[in-house]
Amino acid sequence: MKPIAYYKLVMLSDDLKAKHKIKIGATIPRYDCIQFTGNYDGIKPFINHKGMFYLNLFEAKEMIKANEKRLSEFVLKSANYNFTSMYFENAQKPNICYGYPNGKPLLNNGTINPLFRYRNDLYLLLVNDDFTEIEIFVFEKAKAFASDYLQKCADGILDDELEETRTKSEKFFLY
Repeated sequence: MKPIAYYKLVMLSDDLKAKHKIKIGATIPRYDCIQFTGNYDGIKPFINHKGMFYLNLFEAKEMIKANEKRLSEFVLKSANYNFTSMYFENAQKPNICYGYPNGKPLLNNGTINPLFRYRNDLYLLLVNDDFTEIEIFVFEKAKAFASDYLQKCADGILDDELEETRTKSEKFFLY
């Protein structure tokens, strides 16, 4: 049950944004990856020409047309691709959610989905109380067990594996 990859994304300070020519005062929250571990090719489509991995947070109702029973609360996406919807299903631990890559072979515009081969992977996401940090733990081929992983995380059963993964992390991009 160990994650194959980990990404810590944070909202950068205005000083860091200015230093790296990132828009200050944007209405859509931006989360930049500052720490990572593992070599997960599923994030390659999200890395920009500067080598940054960042995602924007949107309310799902603005982005996804789906059955209300399936609707997530939020969506993490880049300019080109949806990274994942965020499903918060554990009332005990409201800061834990799960998601997974788009499982369709083609995108809505008819192009090949670069994440299709990762469609069975699971993202376990931990969000801090003020939504300024998001940790993403990637579990290979675990999508079918999303509820189990979510409950094990809420119960603390995954604490050691997640902490071990965090301690192995290194800088993703030097801000």
